[in-house]
Amino acid sequence: LVRRRAWMEDAIRHGTPYRVSEALAEGPELFSAAAGVGLEGIMAKERNSTYKPGMRSAQWLKIKGRQSTECLIIGYTRGKGGREPLFGALQLAVRQGNDLKYMGKVGTGFDEKLSKEVFSRLKKIGRVKRPISTKPPDDAETEWIEPREICEVQYASLTKDGMLREPVFLRLRPDLTQ
Repeated sequence: LVRRRAWMEDAIRHGTPYRVSEALAEGPELFSAAAGVGLEGIMAKERNSTYKPGMRSAQWLKIKGRQSTECLIIGYTRGKGGREPLFGALQLAVRQGNDLKYMGKVGTGFDEKLSKEVFSRLKKIGRVKRPISTKPPDDAETEWIEPREICEVQYASLTKDGMLREPVFLRLRPDLTQ
């Protein structure tokens, strides 16, 4: 990496729109700064590592930041396989004024005990017509419920249309339930 950086610094002329990024030793501080401005993460590279085109290396690590948010549970898809008696994923939304904005669904982060606990709470909530204007692709497989339960979800970033990217269920938030 050190030799490659030197070659790049020689090859890139001053006054062009290109530049070689700085090499910093303060990884944790850089990661905090990147997260603070909403970047997805950083690349951490061992200074004396070699570049191997098209190959991953344990000496070059992508370190992603994650955020969390609270969402209303507005429905759930039917479970398949080992989850058949329960649910597959939770449909999520957030309040925007008097409306609900669809945020996507979350199907990871559950162990068997948590899945049963969540499903037992959701079964007690009244069924409704789809409470959002957006029609998700799995609308027909979704049991829509009154938006009363709130959960905390961790995610990597938001998509261009404001949906959760790589969501992971963290916990129910009965302290915030309406």
